Amino acid sequence: MNADRKEYAMRHILIVFAVALIASASAGSLVRAASQPAGLQDEESQVAGLVLLKPTVIIDGPIVHLGDLFDGLGENGATQVARAPAPGTRVTVNARWLSTVARAYGVRWQPTSRLEGTVIERASIVIETQRIEGATLQALRQRGIDGKLSLVLDNPATRIHLPTDAEPSLLVAGLNYNPKTGRFTAHLVAPAVGTPLARITISGRATEMIEVPVLRRRMVPGEVIREGDITWQDVRADRLSRNVVLDPINLLGLSPRRPIRAEKPLLGNDLRRPILVARNSLVTIRLQTERMVMTSRGRALEQGAHGDVIRVVNTKSNQTISASVTGSGTVEVVPGGLRAAQ
Repeated sequence: MNADRKEYAMRHILIVFAVALIASASAGSLVRAASQPAGLQDEESQVAGLVLLKPTVIIDGPIVHLGDLFDGLGENGATQVARAPAPGTRVTVNARWLSTVARAYGVRWQPTSRLEGTVIERASIVIETQRIEGATLQALRQRGIDGKLSLVLDNPATRIHLPTDAEPSLLVAGLNYNPKTGRFTAHLVAPAVGTPLARITISGRATEMIEVPVLRRRMVPGEVIREGDITWQDVRADRLSRNVVLDPINLLGLSPRRPIRAEKPLLGNDLRRPILVARNSLVTIRLQTERMVMTSRGRALEQGAHGDVIRVVNTKSNQTISASVTGSGTVEVVPGGLRAAQ
């Protein structure tokens, strides 16, 4: 009986002690909560919904939404705040404008510096310069202007930017051309069908293209140009020199005077007949008369191509003569060559 009473008393004491601990802990929490600033409590409760500024944003449509500028807005991000820049362009909005927008729409954000800002860029479909030139060339041909033409635009960087959901087609709506000067002005719209979303005016000059023979590969002195070494290339007529080679026949069998790169229009003075006799090289001297043919050894004092008349010294007699180059390492004494060289 006494044991039961002792056990009951012990349980009672433990229960009372536990209740006291719980009450003390609860009171401490309330005291800490009461002593904490209200703003700090709000900040801790909103850590999960922290609002951050986006430094750069690329948008597709014509409207800037609140969520394009700030992260962490949830459903409020769909709110429309401004018109977007034109396709393919960008604008920078500063801290003052962003702060005004934030206050107007109840966004809990403040700039940390007046240098803060956001770059808003509008995505676009780009119609490149090559397509613009192609459409203009087609319009010129429809006007009856024949031949190969090349356009030189006054602004070579001309491009057209369209919204990302637009049809990237192009139409030349107007064209003025002066056949004497080659100058033109073209008015283009895009897309080609429906309401135009972009309009541009270009100007420039149309020049004739001429097909000229060029080398397929780089060639150096000593190499002989064969038919397989020649290809064709279109070159603007206003960039061709007067003595440019236009007929491939005038290239065959010749050799470069100096290294010539591939696909470069060739000038007449770029080429020469291949050198068959090098200066100071040993040659065979041939002398032919009606009654006999004589040969001897000599040394060339000059280099020469086929048909060139060069000076040669006979290595036996040490006599200098004039001889015509007839082949690789061979020369033939020309009439009067013995007397002319003396």
